[in-house]
Amino acid sequence: MNTWASRLLAIATLVAFATFVAGAAIAKPKPVPSGNGWSAATAISGINQPDPTRGSQLNDVAVNASGLTIAAWDQFTYATGGPYTIGAAVQSGGRCGAPFTISGTTGFSLTPRVAVGADGTMAVSWTYQDPAIPNRQSVRVAVKPPSSPTWTTTTLATFTTGGVSIVRPTPVAIDAAGNVTVAWNVWDGTRNVVETALLPKGGSWSSSTQLSGSGTDALYLSLAVNARGDAAVAYTLSPYSSYLSGTWAEYVFRSGPSGTWTAPVKVSETISSSVGYVTSPQVALDASGLATVIYMGYGLEAARQLSAGKWTAGATVIPSPVFGASFLRPDLGLDASGNAVVAVAIFDPTIGVDRSSVWVTRGTPSGVWSPALRITDPTVPVDAYATRVAVASDGTLAMVGWIDHYHGTVQVSQLANGVWGTANTIGRGTAWSSSQEALGLDAGSGTVARAIWKNAKTGTQTVAAGYG
Repeated sequence: MNTWASRLLAIATLVAFATFVAGAAIAKPKPVPSGNGWSAATAISGINQPDPTRGSQLNDVAVNASGLTIAAWDQFTYATGGPYTIGAAVQSGGRCGAPFTISGTTGFSLTPRVAVGADGTMAVSWTYQDPAIPNRQSVRVAVKPPSSPTWTTTTLATFTTGGVSIVRPTPVAIDAAGNVTVAWNVWDGTRNVVETALLPKGGSWSSSTQLSGSGTDALYLSLAVNARGDAAVAYTLSPYSSYLSGTWAEYVFRSGPSGTWTAPVKVSETISSSVGYVTSPQVALDASGLATVIYMGYGLEAARQLSAGKWTAGATVIPSPVFGASFLRPDLGLDASGNAVVAVAIFDPTIGVDRSSVWVTRGTPSGVWSPALRITDPTVPVDAYATRVAVASDGTLAMVGWIDHYHGTVQVSQLANGVWGTANTIGRGTAWSSSQEALGLDAGSGTVARAIWKNAKTGTQTVAAGYG
């Protein structure tokens, strides 16, 4: 088996979502009755991968206040040479259009990310791997303005061959005016650097701007853009090169779509490589451009920006409940006022337990966090993965979603009057193994949300449900 096929099969043990093949019948899972505002679960793709133990795809979903939704997923097949492509589907006016392939049909297209603006601009980004040149990857983005019937794809960056062989998503975000911001991580021949580019509405892509410091080896990143176009990126140092200095998280900011990016600011403690690493950063911005950053350190930690240049010290907001616990898929949501919701799945390796629970905490604009709370029932064998957070900009809707692998159900808990409600089952039929579970969840307003997941009990298929 060639190197790229091996890497694709490795990625196939992660998570996600299948595609529609033109002319193929869509096999629908057993509908789940609607309730508490959620529609019945509906298949939005055909069965792309016939073997449910293989072909696990990564996915993403975004929705705006009017309900315009863009979903995308990577498509893996058994056929030698592919195609290994990115599928997508658009829902508008309550109807989901036929899924289509948005990437090219040669090489390997992976790790899609999506965004939709208030004006109707949509974007899908992915990483493209050239099968002829090992480790040669490129950053590609497809954008569709609301007035255009077509998508335009641009290659924004190409890696120098070499570096650490890892999956590198390309986060994308759109402000209320329709300006598109993308950030990515590339190997430049000597180190990993974080870069960004802007597509102003009606204009052309800017040249790339390096965000990480000249001496920094920055490997992981997260992007946030608020409605007025402020942008922020958080990233952490590479654990592969920081064995002497340790690792920490850094933050950069752009005021408005035409602003200049700031120099990096350290927003976490340093953890010695003999102890562990700072990794898995997530960043979100409120309407004033103030940020909340979470990351894995001593448990799940957070830092809150109080004003320009002033941050709270990084602090553990969800600690490990037992020795040896594993933290899986942390996620962050923030409303326009700066109120935060953080969730993570924590696997308890205790003999006789051996399952994962969902833990949450809430943060205030002043950086005060509530005690960590387990919102899955510890008295029943819930085994929760693929944790996701969705928070409406106005703060009237906050949800935490996960997949209960033990029962094969998709669950969502909603915050009401400061209390997390009983989990609602919004779908069934998920991944073959817990490591392959994936869930996409996004809120467009206080009355609109979307969820997508993979049904891999009989092949690999994408399923969706809508709130409101």
